[in-house]
Amino acid sequence: MRIKVKDEFSPELALVLCYPYVSKEEYRRRIMELIDLGVEEIELSGPLRIGSIRVLGKGYRGLVVKAYRGGELYALKVRRVDSERPSLEEEAIYNRMANGIGVGPTVYDYSRNFILREYVDGLELVRWIETAGSEVLDVIRKMLYQAFKLDMLGLDHGELARPLRNVLVKKGGEPVIIDFESASLKRRARNLTRLSQYLLLRDNIISKRVREEIGALDKNQILKALRDYKRNPSLRTFRAFLKTIRL
Repeated sequence: MRIKVKDEFSPELALVLCYPYVSKEEYRRRIMELIDLGVEEIELSGPLRIGSIRVLGKGYRGLVVKAYRGGELYALKVRRVDSERPSLEEEAIYNRMANGIGVGPTVYDYSRNFILREYVDGLELVRWIETAGSEVLDVIRKMLYQAFKLDMLGLDHGELARPLRNVLVKKGGEPVIIDFESASLKRRARNLTRLSQYLLLRDNIISKRVREEIGALDKNQILKALRDYKRNPSLRTFRAFLKTIRL
């Protein structure tokens, strides 16, 4: 279902723009905000259902839907009206910082209640790994490199300790780290250590698959390599870590 962005009230669109408490006054404010961003249509489709409509994603602070501007498809993040965050602007700024080092979906525009970003046609990591072939290790290596680059930027993503739904994998095997709503420059960046622990040391579907591809790994050696990296985050210690895990 595609709905044009206009002042005329639409119950379906209102449920998305004002989730979870619909208000006609807030709806009109947000419609004007979308018009200022140049958004022309919202498409209600995706894997998740909210009442009678479908969306791409749903979290504690926002929903994600398909949107069109200038005939081009984008992903639109919508701030929930009950979110404790007063604005999505900080998240958009952190995402754009990551874009500067080639990480994350491209942010094209944003406002208080919306982020208009690249639509990533891919699967969540947990779904992708179920049918992935020999490209598994290449994707894992790329994920670790992106986490390393975020560390060098000093930007802590905040959600990579459990990356199942914070990483999308495109059909060509390109991982994209998404959802920078918990990101911060104020705490120490520990993206690589947290991601590595989940991918290599925890008992989950992804770590099992990685061990199948790499073979047995020495847990103590992995922990030592991560401690060395944590003490001195650098390209040298990152490469030493990759060597330890045979990537």
